[in-house]
Amino acid sequence: MQLRRAQGFTLIELIMVMVVMAIITIGIGRFVSLGTEGYLQTRDREQLQSQARFAVERVARELRNAVPNSLKITNNGQCLSFKPIQFSGDYSNQSLTDITAIIGYVTQTATPVFQPQMRLVINPHKAQDFDVASDQVATVTAINKGAVANQWQFELDGQHSFDSGSLAQRFYTYTHSVTFCIEGNSLTHTTIDNAGSQSQPVLIAQYIDSSLSMFSIDNAALARSALVAWQFTFTRNGESSRYNHTVQVMNAP
Repeated sequence: MQLRRAQGFTLIELIMVMVVMAIITIGIGRFVSLGTEGYLQTRDREQLQSQARFAVERVARELRNAVPNSLKITNNGQCLSFKPIQFSGDYSNQSLTDITAIIGYVTQTATPVFQPQMRLVINPHKAQDFDVASDQVATVTAINKGAVANQWQFELDGQHSFDSGSLAQRFYTYTHSVTFCIEGNSLTHTTIDNAGSQSQPVLIAQYIDSSLSMFSIDNAALARSALVAWQFTFTRNGESSRYNHTVQVMNAP
């Protein structure tokens, strides 16, 4: 009687199969790893650029509503401050000497509403024109309807004489100032009301390189309005995005 020989794999065959499977597994794992890394890098890059675009647009949008010549750079170009317009319009006063109210028409369609610490400025040309002691600014105590349609009367805190008038007879009111600051690796937004109370900084953007980012101002001239420029460099995980932006503040005194 002939014995049947047992069927199976030899040890060498098993080892060869294990080696081949290991090579295949490593190859697949590396392929998946590269795909995952590529996805994460693309996601981080898109988040960084999206954040950068938002920061640039936020600063530009708020700057377009700045009271003329209220722009100020501090902290070696790391901070930009300005006073946003609350109401603006054309005054009809024949004289700006010893008056108790500014009478005029506002450009906004909404009814002007009085707010505490509201100030009114006429023909500002420098930062000192916004000081409380300046003859170009006065505190508003109430807003009343004028004698004719769409006319408003901005009551002042006593008798006031403005040092100079506006060629276009413009006036502006404001209640606070806004400051954008590059602090560490962040861009923040802060408001300070006319009474001096400061809000908590609001985070606008992260991953900003403060050594490569700054604000600058080219002040207004007779031929054009003020130009505000800023350079923002965002860096994250080896990715770097640089943004150079310039905004012309169209509002004129």
